[in-house]
Amino acid sequence: MHSTEPGLTHYLQVLRRGWWIIVLTVALTTSVAVYASKRQSALYNSSADVFLSAQNLAASVSNIQAPSTDPVRDGATQADLARTPAVAQRALRLARVQGRSAASLLSNSSVSPAANADILTFSVTDQSPQIAERLAGAYATAYTQYRRKLDTASIVNARRQIRVQLVKLKAAGEQRGAVYASLFEKDQQLQTLQALQGSNALLVRSASGAVQTQPKPTRNGALAAMLGLVLGVGLVFLRDALNTRVRTAGEVLSRLDLPQLGRIPEPPRRLRSGNGIVMLTDPLSPAAEPFRILATNLDFVNLERNARTIMFTSATHGEGKSTTVANLAVALARGGRRVILADLDVRKPSLDRLFDLGERPGITTVVLGHASLDDVLVPIPLLDPGATNDPTGNGSVRGMAQVLPVGPLPPNPAEFVGSHALGALLAELEQRADLVLIDTPPILDLSDAMTLSARVDGLVVVTRLPVAKRAMLAELHRVLATAPTMKLGVVLTGTTTGDTYGYGYGYGVSESSRQTQETRV
Repeated sequence: MHSTEPGLTHYLQVLRRGWWIIVLTVALTTSVAVYASKRQSALYNSSADVFLSAQNLAASVSNIQAPSTDPVRDGATQADLARTPAVAQRALRLARVQGRSAASLLSNSSVSPAANADILTFSVTDQSPQIAERLAGAYATAYTQYRRKLDTASIVNARRQIRVQLVKLKAAGEQRGAVYASLFEKDQQLQTLQALQGSNALLVRSASGAVQTQPKPTRNGALAAMLGLVLGVGLVFLRDALNTRVRTAGEVLSRLDLPQLGRIPEPPRRLRSGNGIVMLTDPLSPAAEPFRILATNLDFVNLERNARTIMFTSATHGEGKSTTVANLAVALARGGRRVILADLDVRKPSLDRLFDLGERPGITTVVLGHASLDDVLVPIPLLDPGATNDPTGNGSVRGMAQVLPVGPLPPNPAEFVGSHALGALLAELEQRADLVLIDTPPILDLSDAMTLSARVDGLVVVTRLPVAKRAMLAELHRVLATAPTMKLGVVLTGTTTGDTYGYGYGYGVSESSRQTQETRV
């Protein structure tokens, strides 16, 4: 069975149909990106690196094990510490750049810790490459100074308190005492420790030069092209998802899981306002060839199945079901088959109009017992092309089709198509003909077609390609799966000339035209 899920072929077809959307989207996004890039002001970026040391000199001197720290957390903490206004203000003073504020520097710079190293990278962006370089170097230096101040703050505070005590002892005349000597010795130790402590942040790479970060029209254009490609593909598939109309015959066949019996193009303009039976009016014209092909294909499909009564239905009204079955009946009759065409669309019959039968008794009359089958069957003589309707019938009739109209419409169509009397009538029709073709109502709109499917040997679906919708085909597939009769195939109507079989049209000329061509030669 064919899968109704879209496959790779479907996706490729969607992309092929929407190639112009992809090209247009890529061109538009690329053009906008390049244009916007060229209108940007030039910006330059410079950077410097600072090494983060984890030494704890006080703990080492005191023989105390330093507490363990998370390097990732510590790096993020130091990066946040470097983003304080105090560090930015110090950097501006070191760089001697006028007219800039700490907030301005912070908004045009970044500090990022390395992923696998104890390194902080200070980056500054500016319209001047020289100023970007100066600010990047000054920013990194300002952070090392700020960090040194933080790292020695506790030692400085301890020395300050000791000196206060020393001053008090000296004022009391106790500078020669043991307390004074002890405090003085501790101050000397702290002074040495302060000198050794230094800073846990060291400048390891100063800013040297600046690189231009914008505009970069080539890079931005390439990125925009890739973005446009993704966006264009997305738009194409979104358009396909929103457009539920089926575009190809292959999709119809796949979704219905049925073979194709024929493709019927739009009828000639001169037939659209008439009865539409081209097999009667011009059987050798190119417009009649698809119906002959349909008749042949139906014979092949029915070769082993031997279906005698075949109903023709569709998903909804207006799909060319009645016109198709009428032309098919005439094509089969011209081929020497005994064909009865019965109209069982008891709600909106069409065969009386197509064959210009007028109001006359039909199936309902026979079922009610008001007439016999012989009284209501209408013979349709099939004349040779170019022959006149000779009343004697000598040499002018090629074949004979019989049409059985509906007759007066019943008040309860659903009850009528399910009656035993109608079943008996269909059985009698089967005995009188090689094939009984039945025009039935659309199978999705009404229950009549489903009821009739239990009384026939086979079923053919007529689908008009320009109006077919995916949801409609899905529902049609579901309903057909429950129909108790054989599903013989699908006839596609409303196709374009390019969708037809591509052969046979060169032979659709009349005898008079052929003689004229031979005379010219």
